[in-house]
Amino acid sequence: MEILFGNARATFRPWHPECGRVFDDFFAFDCETTLIDKERPWIIPAYVLGAAYDGNKGYFITRDRAAAFFAAHRDVAVVLHSAAFDLAVIAAAAPALDIYRLVDQHLAWDTQLLHRLLALGEEGHTAGGKGQSTLEHCTQEYLAISLPKDTADSQGNPVRLSYGQWLQRPPQEIEPVYLDYVGKDVMATFLVFQSIWQRLGCLLEGSSGTWGYVSPEWLAEQIRRWGPLTHHIQLKAAIVLAEITANGLTIDLARRGELLQRLEETAAEQIVVLRQYGLLPGQPGSGKALQEILRRIDAQYPDLNLQKTPTGKCATSEEALMEIASHEFVAALVKYRAIEKLRASFLDKMGRRVLHPSFDVLKVSGRTSSFGEINAQNLPRDERVRSCFIPSEGYVYIDADYSTVELATLAQAAIAQFGLDSAMATAINDGKDLHRLVAARVAHKREDEVTADERQKAKPINFGKPGAMGDRMVKTYAKATYGVELSDSEAEALSQSWFDLFPEMRAFLADNTELGLEVARAFGLTPTAYFEHTGSDKFLRHPENYGREQQPHAILGGMCIKVLRYPEPTTGNGRPYAPEEIDFFWTAVTNRIDLVPLKHQSPVRQRIASVGLQLAVLREFGRSGVFTLTGRLRANATYAARHNTIFQGLAADGAKLALWKLWRAGYRIVNFIHDEVLIEVAADSDLNHHADTIRELMIAGMKEVVPDVRIDVEYAATDHWSKGAEAHLDLAGRLQVWRPAEPGDASGASAALRSAPCGSRREVRI
Repeated sequence: MEILFGNARATFRPWHPECGRVFDDFFAFDCETTLIDKERPWIIPAYVLGAAYDGNKGYFITRDRAAAFFAAHRDVAVVLHSAAFDLAVIAAAAPALDIYRLVDQHLAWDTQLLHRLLALGEEGHTAGGKGQSTLEHCTQEYLAISLPKDTADSQGNPVRLSYGQWLQRPPQEIEPVYLDYVGKDVMATFLVFQSIWQRLGCLLEGSSGTWGYVSPEWLAEQIRRWGPLTHHIQLKAAIVLAEITANGLTIDLARRGELLQRLEETAAEQIVVLRQYGLLPGQPGSGKALQEILRRIDAQYPDLNLQKTPTGKCATSEEALMEIASHEFVAALVKYRAIEKLRASFLDKMGRRVLHPSFDVLKVSGRTSSFGEINAQNLPRDERVRSCFIPSEGYVYIDADYSTVELATLAQAAIAQFGLDSAMATAINDGKDLHRLVAARVAHKREDEVTADERQKAKPINFGKPGAMGDRMVKTYAKATYGVELSDSEAEALSQSWFDLFPEMRAFLADNTELGLEVARAFGLTPTAYFEHTGSDKFLRHPENYGREQQPHAILGGMCIKVLRYPEPTTGNGRPYAPEEIDFFWTAVTNRIDLVPLKHQSPVRQRIASVGLQLAVLREFGRSGVFTLTGRLRANATYAARHNTIFQGLAADGAKLALWKLWRAGYRIVNFIHDEVLIEVAADSDLNHHADTIRELMIAGMKEVVPDVRIDVEYAATDHWSKGAEAHLDLAGRLQVWRPAEPGDASGASAALRSAPCGSRREVRI
């Protein structure tokens, strides 16, 4: 039959094995299936009918001929939209085919992923919202053609939901509207691919000035290895993440029930305290009551230094309240909120025996995210919650994670991307513990003399500084993430020691963005505008400004930045800004209030200067692009985001490659948490063999993108998920299932620790 789509017209006919190979270059493919189970969307529906198109001719491929068709085109590239789904459908219909060999050989392309990567490179987002990357959306964006999805058949049934009736039926028996629908889809996929490919070429050709760009030869090599903008890596990860969703996480419902009961009892105790002060959590008017209570506490205990919002209200964020948690009421409120958050975000969702978390393969940093039935990548560190996750019956977990991998990727980027001599790489390759190394430098001790508390204080520096955190932010990060209190002098000393140990990081963290000029450009801060508002012609008279009177001026931008921060700004030599100058800058910013983040617009209108306002504006105007070492481009990244992307994005790519290796080796992966995998293996199998193989595959995946810096992986065998799990060996050296030591158990971990060989977590002889 002939199918018309936009200006393209093609004849489609049924494919049969006698046709043999009908495409030589590449072709698009789309398949229609039985109805997806709304309650269990991870279950792969049945293949009903496929269509292939190469820009000239098209073919319909029935279920019984899918294996033969792809076998005839085993070395021809195929383009799909949402390839992870279509490949899974083909694999289920033709299990002996090994359709994923196409992915191994970089012969499978996904227009949905290409669209998302292009959006990241052009605009700085990943088009991850609802409907932003569908084939219908892409067809409209790239081809300006409508691809209707509400087509009905002769009986009034929606075509896209009714293919199941044609299962095992030949094309000549299928109502033509169904053939036309799948034909249009595959034609759209092919044409969208061509359009995206052209846009990708234009984007990359003009990218040489982007931060992190190495050379034309480097970029060409990354495209050859990983596809444009790391397409091949993302496709591999998308396939495995869909499998992880299907595998699911098993819940110990009895343990979860016990935990809920204990939390409810604790919450009830906190409510008693809160009611004594007049707060009924969750009831109408509770917000107003909370403000009144905090104002009373602030008046009664001024030494608590209760934080205020820009509008004068008492700050009620977790961070603000933690500062005054010594007060009985605040302590009860913080604990009650934590319980409610734990219950609502996690425990209430853990009421089924098996959960199937969903995953998004691509966030702006290059990392993945989790959502759906539960956010499996953001579970609390609370061991009581994690212990509710257990292996399927007859299995144990091999829990494996990379050791400080983002410091290794940072060192690799310093060497290969920025051409720096990396002391950090040398230290890692020498087997140094970077936390201990920094702590020893600060304390003027040998590394073996560093205490556990001293080492813990170095962690926020090692993980915060590469992401461009200042000392003030490091202090906040240390407390929130590690429970570590750092004084100003400690944060400064740790920061200085970090730069002394790793001097290449000064060059890495240097910022070439001229923020003053960017701010002046955004708010129209020119010498002429300054003169017209203030009456002062000092900028007009300056000889360097002749002929540039109407152009944005970096010094004026810098003055504006200072006005946003200080209520009484002064010049470098101490002269206070004149009232008309201050009015000029506030007026200019107010006139372009749309450029200010929404939550900071009210302080601008009220002319309330603060550090927070200044930083919010600077984040908006210090944006530019950044490349990962693997060749993925992110546009419109802030200063901190650019630096985070360098090492987080590279680590994410290496972990995704490792996922693929693990999955292709046949491992049943049930969760993936950035640098950690949770794998189920038979409880009666050779745990040593599995653990060592998993470790080797994870290292091999990461080494593909981090060839010059040592990579290590720690593992443990467990019967529940735990961050404290350690590798336990019996006297014969066999890996055993880890269980936490009972209090006072002298045979437990505290009594049996010894130095671990490469590859295990802290190892315990039992």
